Amino acid sequence: MKKIFLIILVAIAFGFNAKAATLSSLTWANVCSGGMGDDWYGTDEAMKVADIVLSVQKTNGGWMKNDQLHKLTASELAALQKSRGEHSCFDNYATTQEMRFLARVYQKTKVEKYRTAFQKAVSLIITAGKGLSGGWGQYWPLSTDKYSYQNYITFNDDLMTNMMKILADIIGNKGLFVDMVDEDVRAQCQTAFDKALQCVIKCQVDDNGTKSAWCAQHDPKDFLPTEGRPHELPSISGSESATLLSYLMTLDDPSEELQECITSAVEWLDKHRIEGKAIEDFTNSDGLKDRRVIDKEGSSIWGRFIQIGGESGKAIYQKFFNKLKERGKSRSYTYNGKTYTYTEYEIATASYDESKAYQPIFAIYTNDYPHLFYRFLYNYADSEPVVDSKGLPVATSLMAGNRASYQYLGSWCQNVIEVEYPAWKQKMDIKNAAGDATLNELSNSTYESSPSTGTWNFANGFSISNSKSKAYAKGVSNAVKYSAGVPFTINIPEGQAVIKATFYGYSNYDSDAYISEFNGTNYTSTDYVFPAKDNGSPVYVTHTIDISDNPATGTLPFTIANKQCGVIITLYCVDSSATGIREVESGVKAGNVVKKTISDKGIMITTQDGNFNAAGRRFF
Repeated sequence: MKKIFLIILVAIAFGFNAKAATLSSLTWANVCSGGMGDDWYGTDEAMKVADIVLSVQKTNGGWMKNDQLHKLTASELAALQKSRGEHSCFDNYATTQEMRFLARVYQKTKVEKYRTAFQKAVSLIITAGKGLSGGWGQYWPLSTDKYSYQNYITFNDDLMTNMMKILADIIGNKGLFVDMVDEDVRAQCQTAFDKALQCVIKCQVDDNGTKSAWCAQHDPKDFLPTEGRPHELPSISGSESATLLSYLMTLDDPSEELQECITSAVEWLDKHRIEGKAIEDFTNSDGLKDRRVIDKEGSSIWGRFIQIGGESGKAIYQKFFNKLKERGKSRSYTYNGKTYTYTEYEIATASYDESKAYQPIFAIYTNDYPHLFYRFLYNYADSEPVVDSKGLPVATSLMAGNRASYQYLGSWCQNVIEVEYPAWKQKMDIKNAAGDATLNELSNSTYESSPSTGTWNFANGFSISNSKSKAYAKGVSNAVKYSAGVPFTINIPEGQAVIKATFYGYSNYDSDAYISEFNGTNYTSTDYVFPAKDNGSPVYVTHTIDISDNPATGTLPFTIANKQCGVIITLYCVDSSATGIREVESGVKAGNVVKKTISDKGIMITTQDGNFNAAGRRFF
């Protein structure tokens, strides 16, 4: 008995240690994003962490970045509590991740002080957006230094995208954010979101009459690209633009202006890709972590900073140079016992090469080499330094440490251009052609749950069932996987009638697949084909089937044949009561009757041989 008791004590102790180790092993970002599992956020341990979060909340409502609030030392905690009167930060997910954490804890505990702290942060976001033309900088309040990059609209590290996301989540009033704020505040959030969206559109860079993409920072007065830190030069940013586009393409019912914004950005980025290349991490001959460009078929890369050309480029860079000249800041470097001093204006103008338009720009940012701040570099791989006009050898390329610690080149845009955009464009084409029909998309983004084996619930009351108990599986690019040979049934909510369906997707194998049956009609292997993969990559196609002469109500069966497919299904729906369409049980005893429908055209009997009216004549 004593031995059993000791074992129980050891097990309990081990359990507590494992729990503590689990929390301490996660980053703060992981904890905020739900990494501890839903139930944990209602525990005493979670509330202790939440109380610490409240104790270091800035007096204006936010938090500082990069603090591991779940495992602060006593001195770190004291320092943060002492600095509560300082500015709040939005960079590196600061403030928004703390808001998400507090929302998780509140939804599990309903302790009001956590919601109050959340609401204070919401007020900060709304205020900060009003103060920067609808956008946000890294900090609030803004810097008193008029030249500070902290006063610019910031897309860098996806700040703008992240701020819009949390506003949208609050407006949606679902999940973590149910009743976190009242209706009036949600309306304020909607106004802030709408202004942010207009800010995004205004910031899209005009490349000599063509709308391109976005810079990492923009001037809130004229919305032109501007500089950030000394290695973040005015340019088009491949990374930030890709993340922003991915988010914009998730927005429901985008305006024509926003659709044009997205399309032009994708087309510009597609035109300025570096094809057949990829980035590889390696250890160089000096034993240092490094990165290099390699050849890779089917891969493309973009610059984190792409130099702008033409008259647009001249205006943007001249404004930048004028700012550096007006600021008048100089930097010195000692080499071989001699000190060389440069103004930032000298550094930038001497290194800028107008002929390098639309090439990636690189720059060195380390306090060991202050004379290289704001120097334009065009070589990623090591190249020999040159002696400048003052006699000092200066870099013409990045150093290994710069390449390894900062993503100057990457494939950020490839999936956006080749996968996400075609799916979005197809969706927009459907939307724009829908007319009076209501669109209902059955995709991974509208998937809600699987309450029972073989049944998948989607938004707006639609579901898909199958008799073979196939489990839900996500495909590529928001698609849903459908196994070959399995009869699937779309369950249509009462009052809805489907008049058309679009299948957008791909075969998941190196063989063709096809729609073999839809709404009671059988098709051949050449009618609605999803081609085999091309060198391992999905080939996307769109198939539209019009059934407006025989709208589906209640259920809509379909089958994919030969191979599994990943598909997004979009249903064109109308109000069945408005059209007089309703399905009734057939009273006809003929064995080939499929169903009988009453509509404003009369009674239609669907048989295996076609559609007929009550008199037995073919129905048109």
